[in-house]
Amino acid sequence: MDGYWAQQWQKRLCVMQVFVNSSAHDCPDGCTLADLLEQLQLAPASCATAVNGQFVARQARQDRILEANDQIMTFAPITGG
Repeated sequence: MDGYWAQQWQKRLCVMQVFVNSSAHDCPDGCTLADLLEQLQLAPASCATAVNGQFVARQARQDRILEANDQIMTFAPITGG
């Protein structure tokens, strides 16, 4: 395949869908949680995250590779004392 259709086929192979706060989002294969937050223009310090119900600490987001159909939650971090 050449040209336009080859590019479209390649895009199809390299894109997966994840769900952020129940909304579908496309991201490339190998995308990390940190990459997704950047793509969504969410400030890393202003949100807490969970993937498939498991909390992901801010410093672990770069290592958390997303998979198709992952359920990501972003929420305001809870502070107090």
